Amino acid sequence: MPTLHRIRLRLRTSALLIACWLGLFSAAGSFAQPDEDSQKDGKQDGSIETPVQDEIIVQASRTELPASATPATVVLIDTESVEANAVIADELASVLSRMVPGFAPGIQKLTGRGETLRGRNPLYLVDGVNQHNALRDGGRDGHTIDLAFVERIEVINGSNAIQGVGATGGVVNIVTREPSFATRWKTSADLRLTGSAELDSDSLGYKISGSSGGGSDRFGLLVGASLYERGLFFDADGDPVGLYPTQGDIMDSQTVGLFAKARWLPTDDVAISLLVNDFDLERNGDFRAVLGDRALGIPTGTIEGDPSADVGNPARNENTTLSLTLIHSDLAGGNLTAQIFDQEYKALFEGGTFGGFFRLTPDGAPFLDQSAVVSDKTGLKLSYNRPLAEDRVRLTAGFDVFRDESAQVLDRSGREWVPETLFETLSPFVQLNLELGDRVSLSGGARHEDARLEVDDYTTIAAANSTFVSGGEPSFDETLFNLGLIFRPTSSWNLYAAYNESFTMPDVGRVLRAVNVPGLDVDNLFDLEPVIADNLELGVEYSGNRFTARASLYETVAENGSRLASNSVGIFEVVRQRTELEGLELFIEYLINSKYSIAANYALTNGEFDSDGDDRVDTDLDGLNIGPDRLSIFLNGTLTDRFGGYVQISQFFDRDFRGQAARVGRDFDSYTLVDLSLWHDLPVGQLRLGLENVLNEDYFTYFAQTEPFARADTFFKGNGRTFGLSWRLDF
Repeated sequence: MPTLHRIRLRLRTSALLIACWLGLFSAAGSFAQPDEDSQKDGKQDGSIETPVQDEIIVQASRTELPASATPATVVLIDTESVEANAVIADELASVLSRMVPGFAPGIQKLTGRGETLRGRNPLYLVDGVNQHNALRDGGRDGHTIDLAFVERIEVINGSNAIQGVGATGGVVNIVTREPSFATRWKTSADLRLTGSAELDSDSLGYKISGSSGGGSDRFGLLVGASLYERGLFFDADGDPVGLYPTQGDIMDSQTVGLFAKARWLPTDDVAISLLVNDFDLERNGDFRAVLGDRALGIPTGTIEGDPSADVGNPARNENTTLSLTLIHSDLAGGNLTAQIFDQEYKALFEGGTFGGFFRLTPDGAPFLDQSAVVSDKTGLKLSYNRPLAEDRVRLTAGFDVFRDESAQVLDRSGREWVPETLFETLSPFVQLNLELGDRVSLSGGARHEDARLEVDDYTTIAAANSTFVSGGEPSFDETLFNLGLIFRPTSSWNLYAAYNESFTMPDVGRVLRAVNVPGLDVDNLFDLEPVIADNLELGVEYSGNRFTARASLYETVAENGSRLASNSVGIFEVVRQRTELEGLELFIEYLINSKYSIAANYALTNGEFDSDGDDRVDTDLDGLNIGPDRLSIFLNGTLTDRFGGYVQISQFFDRDFRGQAARVGRDFDSYTLVDLSLWHDLPVGQLRLGLENVLNEDYFTYFAQTEPFARADTFFKGNGRTFGLSWRLDF
């Protein structure tokens, strides 16, 4: 049976299951009578979504509408959820992979390679500031802020263009903590110890973080700092997990985070906010990677030693973000938001003996080099929201200016691997939301992208035959549309349908550095054309007193998609091919009483690409480009007024990769993980305990099993039983 037909058959079957499942549980929710305090939030760790979150304004949508009025799958991860997950594994992708259906398993490395959302890359934002490096994607967008400074995380699943370039898989907006206007300053301090359950000394790490804030009636300030010393991760057999050379690792690393946010209210209608976020993560360089052997089942390992002779300086991520935001809440009857921002970013990769990093000196001795992606992004974002027609119509209009100057340099020799490249976009947009009575909402809008790329003449390095390439200024002109419909047959049910288009650039740097044929110029490089993805989604939501459920079906097509593939020397390059993705996502939650709840989410994701250029997909997308199907079950409870927590069981299902261009032996064998997070209020402060992989499951990660080139330095075991123990004091 053809693969895509098989997928569609599974989706149709799943759609029938949705209807039966929701009907069964909605009946249960209708007949169940809540306890007198069932409306209270009895979950101290907030690990499960609650209906009240639907009323939170989703900043990522730019429409000032709550999640319930957005025709899309929206996941809101609140403060308690972030903290409960961070004590298990203090890393953004780990939080997302636990909480968001359709987000691929986090690999807990410095790179986010393979950490896709619905089979495509998400756009990461910090308070609306773009973290994505469109010109040379180093895959480190998720390592730009410490979780200690995060208030909540908003995730809009599926391709969309409301935030501009990059959201082909969806938007992940990291909302930072707000300053207090209280005259009495409040301070929070957190001390944490981490390590393997066997307490191996090399695994032990610690984190110290804190914030303090206060102000007056018109001014608020919050400042914070964090220091995180990570040890090694150990697998279920008690052996160190393999370091990831070249791309970098978060094991054996030091992270320093600095954060400040100020808000000034010059009038009752105007608020001005300043954000400063500085994040620096560097591997300590006390250990070396040891190659594994896939044929013999020997994982990539780690031993003590100086890695400089093998990889040069340890990998590092440096990021500084500044943003200034003005909000006028009553300007001509509407709300104006204006933001200017600047982000300076450098990602240092480790060296190796690849052709791109290695050369001989005049005397024939080997010379080790390593690359770094440097980027300076500046921008202006304007949006204006105004209710019309007695609040039954909401107009959102805006204009974005974005400028990105990026390059990839060979850090020791000073040569340019990717030449300095300028990317500029001017993007007006408009959005309308209409309430047609009490039961029907319509939305629609358009965003126009006027984009320009500028590259001077350059010569590729020896690995690409030292080829001269004429510069150019290719431009792209795209208008992206969206349409949405919400139908509310009752106060408990929402049904929605949505169509969205998204826009992104392929990894321009990978395209430019790979040119090895003389006579080409930048203006005529077909591979620099933008990626346009069309996303169609159908969803249904139910929210009762005790029971909440959500289901969505989606299909995303990119006629000229961008896929990562590995070349003959193990360096990943961009391949432009048609890609098609389809999927199903489910979420249910049942509040047993005011203290206990059970929830589950399920994600089925499938995708194919056109390997032979006949405009028909024929091969499954590999593990770098799509995650496994998964089921997660959450049990949440407040056992006493002072003690509670949650346990999560995650099942990652087998995946076989088929098709005429599929790589042999890259299939995925399933595994099951159990994670635990507990909290206990002490007479002084609060104690949290997080356990990752409670049952000490022995497994190779999804990335390790499915990485298409089957390299010996990426055959990683997953973490064994690991703990995080923190004590927090607010005063």
